[in-house]
Amino acid sequence: MSEKTLILLTKQFPYQQREQYVAHELEYLAKSFDKVLIYPHDHFGKGEKYSFSLPTNVEVIDLNNKVIPAAKVEVIKSFLGAFFYEFFRTHSKVWLLRNMRRFFAIYATQFALGKGLKNFLEQRKIDQKHVVFYSYWFSASALCLAILKSENKISRFVSRAHALDLYHEDWGLLNVKVRVLPFRNFKQKYVNVIYSISKHGKDYLDKKFPSIEKVEIAYLGVKDAGLNPSQQENVFVLATCSGIDDNKRIHLLGEALSVLDKPVRWIHFGDGPLKEKALNSIHAKNVEFILKGQTPNEEIRKFYSMHHIDLFVNLSRVEGLPVTIMEALSHGIPVLATDANGTPEAVLEGVTGKLISVHFEATDLENALLKLMNDTSRLQAMRESSRNLFLEKFDANRNYAVFGNGLA
Repeated sequence: MSEKTLILLTKQFPYQQREQYVAHELEYLAKSFDKVLIYPHDHFGKGEKYSFSLPTNVEVIDLNNKVIPAAKVEVIKSFLGAFFYEFFRTHSKVWLLRNMRRFFAIYATQFALGKGLKNFLEQRKIDQKHVVFYSYWFSASALCLAILKSENKISRFVSRAHALDLYHEDWGLLNVKVRVLPFRNFKQKYVNVIYSISKHGKDYLDKKFPSIEKVEIAYLGVKDAGLNPSQQENVFVLATCSGIDDNKRIHLLGEALSVLDKPVRWIHFGDGPLKEKALNSIHAKNVEFILKGQTPNEEIRKFYSMHHIDLFVNLSRVEGLPVTIMEALSHGIPVLATDANGTPEAVLEGVTGKLISVHFEATDLENALLKLMNDTSRLQAMRESSRNLFLEKFDANRNYAVFGNGLA
């Protein structure tokens, strides 16, 4: 009997620290399959060490430095079929034609990477009948697999869909000059199942593309690392965990806290290009800002389990359904967040936290913070509700076990 094999396409995982949440899911996938092969699809380095420990039946296949560019005629023929399939189904035909050269470069790269993956499968003599191809993102790696399937090189692939690989309208919020997701219709034609990480994502796809009928909900999950200590301190303690950039906007929290005449300790995990802006946003003595910087996930979770936190804050413009919020809920920490996409599925207004508009004004944030700071009894009730929602909806033991068994 042939081995049940999963070929998982990530961006960089298990290199670097950018896809920490893949590690959680991988533990369960490794139990559902005899063999898991990880293809870090955007990784072109050599000789790097893994940033994560891997289960014994998991192997990393670095193929990108061995890829030989395909013949131009072969690529152009394949590209034209995909491009015109996309052209007749998009509402941005003029923009698509103007950017045809750029789209060709994207397609040619994925065509070459797909050819490298096909050669690897042939060399290993991997039986297609017992292989599941799984793209963790509905982006370039999904295009790579769609090309292979369109040419009958693979028979089946699935993909998750998160945020920027799903809601192309949000790209403009991040100043990304792209009006449509590259080859979205083409990918949707050939993918077998799209697993949206939120109900909002599924509803979005069902409404925008009612004919695809391939979308299911598969929530991400986090491990139970214990409750946050309930004892309160003399200061109100907030935590944030994210990059420091234009999307996460943590500097706006510093500005809001500086206006409030209340003693606050603010702890931030993460780093980014706007670090100085975040530091300079605090201009009042009532705010103690502790910048932890880039921190391994295990250390963050340990901190949450040992130090009291009154409130977790997320001010993102664009989100799918943040794992960082799931982690806060798992510890029983209430959340103040923007209502970006799937976030309201975790932050239930008045139950597990408070929501403000993605397009909030400074006074909206200040008033929301004041309301939560002044209502300690409500915050205490939210702590219990937050923990209960985690157990009901975002427990990794259940979510990933069901997902892995379903793929297998």
